[in-house]
Amino acid sequence: MKKALIITYYWPPAGGPGVQRVLRFVRYLVRMNWQPIIMTVQDGDYPAVDESLVEQIPPECVVYRTPVAEPYQLYRRFTGKKKDEKLPTYILSKKKNEGITDRVARWVRGNIFVPDARIGWIPYGVSHGKRIIAEQQPDLIFATSPPHSLQLIAKRLAAYSDLPWVADFRDPWTEAFWADDVGKTALVRKLDAYLEKSVLRTCNAATTVSAGIAEMFSTKVPNHYAVVQNGCEPVEPVLEKQDVFRLLFIGHLSKHQNPETLFAAAAGLPEAVRKDLEFCFVGRIFEGFADIFERYQQQLRIDIRGYMDHRALMDFAQSASVLLRPIARTSYAATSVGAKTSEYLSLRRPILTLGEKNSFSETMLSETRSGELFAYDDVAGIADFMERQHRLWREKGFLMLDNLDALEPYTTRYNVEKLVELFERLT
Repeated sequence: MKKALIITYYWPPAGGPGVQRVLRFVRYLVRMNWQPIIMTVQDGDYPAVDESLVEQIPPECVVYRTPVAEPYQLYRRFTGKKKDEKLPTYILSKKKNEGITDRVARWVRGNIFVPDARIGWIPYGVSHGKRIIAEQQPDLIFATSPPHSLQLIAKRLAAYSDLPWVADFRDPWTEAFWADDVGKTALVRKLDAYLEKSVLRTCNAATTVSAGIAEMFSTKVPNHYAVVQNGCEPVEPVLEKQDVFRLLFIGHLSKHQNPETLFAAAAGLPEAVRKDLEFCFVGRIFEGFADIFERYQQQLRIDIRGYMDHRALMDFAQSASVLLRPIARTSYAATSVGAKTSEYLSLRRPILTLGEKNSFSETMLSETRSGELFAYDDVAGIADFMERQHRLWREKGFLMLDNLDALEPYTTRYNVEKLVELFERLT
């Protein structure tokens, strides 16, 4: 069995979408005759903790946890937050009515910690990584980011060991939608772009979640870029009648995902539809949307729930009639794929997506027969979709898509097979 040294910041008990891609990959790599050797951090400063994910780590997987210097305790003290308060991934993004301490912290984050706030892992990752390589003798290095600091660890380890290195990107680097919010100076932007190109130029191959991000990278540095999607794992259908026509959103609702159009569309529906309808949001919500939620809660049922561990979330999601997926409005939205897409496809419920027409997401919905995409301002189209799905729901008492065959190219197994083909070519 060949071995892959996998470098990842997010690893159980880390929760949230960042851990799902690598955890699913690891489970299938074992089945395909590759042993995962994980290097991650000890006591990482995660936006969420999910102990239920620990159970999903295969016994064949060897895990090394290294020290890491984290800046976020200093941030908590500086801004008066509690020591154990969980910080969302984009905590240092620009906020409405932020104080001087938040502005200073955001500037420091953007201009001192380059490429990101996890640079404190680099010296530990390099020193411990050398020992792991000597002990385990891996055949290949696979580093998955963000945080992109860990690609700099992989770069040094690959140079030290002469091992092939695959750089995996769940998100863009310099074009990431949060990059503009941290107030980087022109000099720091140049440094960040230099680090990005140095990684793309040095790695033996790069993988990413969509063709659009691969194209974005290829215009900067020629290399071998492969699209390996997060992968879905379709659930067994639950065919129980539901009392509520539930429109469910799961994950972090960022400031780039304004839900107001969804509420406006629902508010204009006939009373016969509205009386059955309930919006449900599970996860964090951008604080700037508070006024919108308060206004529409006078007309609609809107249930707001906090973070759930992955197992509880997937169980609860079985109660959904329709899944809501407002795509973050970014410069690369038309070619990207959201982190929660794999869970949405797995649930096999109709997906109401807001985003750009003629985008990758619209193609994916069509190919998988999983739902429809509407422009953010298409209130009439959104309302019509809600009414059509409600009509089907009233007839059956539940909604479940008959699309298992169409999901095959989007499954984890299918995509990890592509990843293994790349590994085999490089080794």
